[in-house]
Amino acid sequence: MPHMMARFQAESETYWANASFETFDETQAAKFRKAIDGVRHASSDSGSRFYADIEPFAYQRRVLEALLAARAPQSFRNLVVAATGTGKTVIAAFDYRQHRQSLGRECSLLFVAHRKEILEQARDCFRAVLKDFDFGELYVDGHRPTSWEAVFASVQSLSRYASAGELAEHRFGFVVVDEVHHGQADSYRFLFDSLEAQILLGLSATPERMDGRSILPDFDNRYAAEIRLPEALEEKLLCPFHYFGVSDPVSVAGDHFWSGGRYNVRELENVYTQGSQSTDRLNAIFGALHRYFPELSIARCVGFCASVEHAHFMAACFSEKGLNACALTSGSDGATRQHLVSEFRSDRLQFLFVVDIFNEGGDVPEINLVMFLRPTESLTVFLQQLGRGLRVAPEKDCLTVLDFVGQTHRRYRVDRKLSALLRSSKSRIDREIVRDFPHLPPGCSIQFEKVAKEHVLENVKKTLGNLQAFIPESINTFETDSCLPLSFGHFVEQSGISPIELLRRRTWSEWQDLARGTQLVDGTHLGDIRSALRRIALRTDIALLEKAFALVSGDATAEQLGLSQAEQGIVHYLLWGKNGKDLGVDTYQQARQLWANHTSAVQDLREILEWRRTSHPSITHSAELPFTCPLRVHAAYGLREITAAFGKADLHTTGPAGTGVVHLPDQRAYIHLVTFQKRGERLLTHHSVQRLPDLLHWETQAATTQTRTTGQKYLNFQKLDYTILFFARYEKSVEGETAPFTFLGRASELVSAEGARPIRMKWRLEQAIPAELYEQSRSV
Repeated sequence: MPHMMARFQAESETYWANASFETFDETQAAKFRKAIDGVRHASSDSGSRFYADIEPFAYQRRVLEALLAARAPQSFRNLVVAATGTGKTVIAAFDYRQHRQSLGRECSLLFVAHRKEILEQARDCFRAVLKDFDFGELYVDGHRPTSWEAVFASVQSLSRYASAGELAEHRFGFVVVDEVHHGQADSYRFLFDSLEAQILLGLSATPERMDGRSILPDFDNRYAAEIRLPEALEEKLLCPFHYFGVSDPVSVAGDHFWSGGRYNVRELENVYTQGSQSTDRLNAIFGALHRYFPELSIARCVGFCASVEHAHFMAACFSEKGLNACALTSGSDGATRQHLVSEFRSDRLQFLFVVDIFNEGGDVPEINLVMFLRPTESLTVFLQQLGRGLRVAPEKDCLTVLDFVGQTHRRYRVDRKLSALLRSSKSRIDREIVRDFPHLPPGCSIQFEKVAKEHVLENVKKTLGNLQAFIPESINTFETDSCLPLSFGHFVEQSGISPIELLRRRTWSEWQDLARGTQLVDGTHLGDIRSALRRIALRTDIALLEKAFALVSGDATAEQLGLSQAEQGIVHYLLWGKNGKDLGVDTYQQARQLWANHTSAVQDLREILEWRRTSHPSITHSAELPFTCPLRVHAAYGLREITAAFGKADLHTTGPAGTGVVHLPDQRAYIHLVTFQKRGERLLTHHSVQRLPDLLHWETQAATTQTRTTGQKYLNFQKLDYTILFFARYEKSVEGETAPFTFLGRASELVSAEGARPIRMKWRLEQAIPAELYEQSRSV
């Protein structure tokens, strides 16, 4: 019970300390009534509206940190992908505020959307975040800006203004484009091709263009940040789903179904709409409906089809069964679309069969049933289609999902879409399938019928279970399938294979050798090199990786880089993970030369470094301590790199291991190594509960009391001029590799200390825990 009470207490502290809440007493009554009245009677043009203080949620803070990190290597075209309801506009407002604060001055803003209502809501959001009730002007439906300092404009108005040549007179420091997946339209292209801005921020819940192509080329070919679907479900921003994998009698496993990295639509259309196979499939569809959604009279169903002909075929077959059904495709004109959606929402139409995505006018919260009637190669398209049914609506408890799973092509990645629904991306998908998905968000479930489960497991085995064949084949077809040059970073992002999984048995160069039938990789010390590359892929100190690359590539010497002995020790243990005796060397220079002899490993390090430059989760900072510290706050390091940084490990000794506390008597400091989750089990101990981003709950070692020397140093650390440092990680291993620790910096205050053997402590940190690690720690 004490551990449960600790969790309740920590959760309560979350609310008391959360800046989003204000203390209420009798003096606050007028302010409270004004806030309520402002919400009830607000008008879009009210400049005197009351705004309460708002702060970003943890998942929004993670996105804001990721945006800062994305801009560190001078990438200023940033794309944020987040489901509707997760607060994309709030993120944009806070991002603009932090950018303006970093400049120390005002910054002109342009916010672009396609509807007046969205623009009004966005302006109100920015006003609330900035606490400036007069911020922003509208440029839509007859409203015309005067100062052009902060403009919320419709793309139609801007397009007309740009075509007249007048927009060129204005320069915007910060441009936000909402629903940026429309960017391929002619009316939007000027925003990307000619409008100059210091920062361009794209927002989208559906980052696939209407023609199925990627919008990433407009944003440096990557997502700056994403809010994953499970996060939105965890926060109860979307309704839960009940997902049924239904056995599909039609096989689409043959090679004639697959071309150019995706399914051939014409071949799918043939088997789905013609002959006895289509009849068998229809029977399976109607059988599944009666099993899993028998009350068809209340259905608001969207069925995603392979082609226009397939959509019309399905609508005709359902109509023959006496069900109200229609097809909605890109060929439907605007009036037809509006009419069909209106009929659908008003309960006069139950089934809409669409192609690919539910386009404009299709954001219908009432959807309570989704049918996937074709295999969807794009993970993004799958999630956006699923997301169409996850909107919250009155009297809607959950979304029922029917996915018709047959024998699929060996290149079809069913594992990716299932993994995207899990709370942890580190869960092994084959185990999840066998165990009926224990790691889904609350209220959600996935159930596969027997034959469907067999097909899915077979598909997973063909890909993840046979990477020996899958990876080389994917390398050989990568540039054709993705239209991107082959690189470590591009391959990881496009294939969905994690860096650790990719490097588990072979180096990146070894995989390319296998794909091309060459033998260019040197076999000496190869096991150590493989381990090093996996280790490097988990590190996030870009400056450290750059120094390591410069040293082994011959671009610079340790003396030219000005590296101290401690920094050389850090690089050594990053590259080798063992001392000089075990390696057979007497100097750091000899150890680095051994690494440099592996030219393919040096090239792999370069590519991993390039990938890490664009994928580190948060910005890092220099550690301002009373003694020299080469580590950066919020970067990730291994234990031996940490101990080397403080002189506890060098070429001859690997330093202390197996302890969570390292005493540095010369520096008058303690290093604390915290693991929030151990042995794969959810701990309920007090130190595991992190509820405030700058407050760390921690327990001393078991023998420590408040009266002994160590306890006294903690209790009086400021008087004794001691420095308390924390490093933390979520769990001990990441996909079988030892997880690094994130440097949290030093504690500024001991908030409380209770008990003895161990002492339960709460430490205030100088800087908040990085949002990604904080979110993980809260789930413990």
